[in-house]
Amino acid sequence: MAGSDDETTPKSAVRPGAEIVGESAALKEVFKIAQIVARSNSPVLLRGESGTGKEFFAKLIHDSSSRREKPFVKLNCAALSAGVLESELFGHEKGAFTGANSPKEGRFELAHGGTLLLDEIGEISAEFQAKLLRVLQEGELERVGGTRTLKVNVRLICATNKDLETAVAAGEFRADLYYRINVVPITLPPLRQRDGDIPRLAQVFLRRFNKENGRSLSFAPSTLDILSKCEFPGNIRELQNCIQRTATLARSDVIIPQDLACEQGRCYSPLLKKAVAEREGKGAVHGLARGETVSTGQPRDAAAFAAEAVMGHSGLIGREPLEQAMATAGGNQAKAARLLGRTPRQVGYSLRRHGIERKLF
Repeated sequence: MAGSDDETTPKSAVRPGAEIVGESAALKEVFKIAQIVARSNSPVLLRGESGTGKEFFAKLIHDSSSRREKPFVKLNCAALSAGVLESELFGHEKGAFTGANSPKEGRFELAHGGTLLLDEIGEISAEFQAKLLRVLQEGELERVGGTRTLKVNVRLICATNKDLETAVAAGEFRADLYYRINVVPITLPPLRQRDGDIPRLAQVFLRRFNKENGRSLSFAPSTLDILSKCEFPGNIRELQNCIQRTATLARSDVIIPQDLACEQGRCYSPLLKKAVAEREGKGAVHGLARGETVSTGQPRDAAAFAAEAVMGHSGLIGREPLEQAMATAGGNQAKAARLLGRTPRQVGYSLRRHGIERKLF
């Protein structure tokens, strides 16, 4: 029998202050720590696998702090080159470089008095690490092409899915910057460690789909049972992608197990995780995932996927592995390229050829 509206996610499962859904002990513990941390201005380092909700927790900390009335500004460091990153964070003066036709405030200035989230902090270059360290130590900066020193007052929150300790030991990440940003580390649990939260999140994502598309879909209990046993190496982001895809292709108003990609032999998560693990020698995506999922059936063109999407270095990337990698990477082309063993340019080319919009992820 299909779940009714009365069986949807209880209000107690939705945490106030951010789009954080769940009642698992692992989530409650992190939520409690985040609220305690919010009382101070100490720098926070949010750690965890891709798709675990680091941005939502950063916003929760901001909204629970004394800075809540001031700006919350965010920037993904992995998406920008060192030169562009410097301009985005520190701002620039008119004429600082070709195309700088007017002065521009950087993210530090825009976040003055509030909170600045630097996502993918582990991806910044060694050269830029030194520049960022100086701003964090002194609390002041100069815009690119400028000489005037500006004072800034921000609460810094950084986020990463990278093993910074290994990066420091390898000389890839400055130890002094590591200690500056890692004052209060908070590790977010992957979805597979959040007992009971997958059905709650699935219901939320389905309600959102229904509202956006004028539908009235619901899950069969057996469908939620299957979803609960999946690992989702891409975590919340991958689950959301799964629900959206399943709801879009559902054949009736009740989503049954046969509507799920894994039941059709078309779920590429286990294969993608395994291929990346073999290529990187880390045991799993981000080095944290355990065994294979319990999805029934191997993708029917698994061998072709492995050869074409992961090991290949030229040509068009298949649509389904491309979509899976983009979902796992949260729409970040550079990260998706690393997962697939391709270049960001090849990923961008394949997205255009397949007519896939990045905003879908």
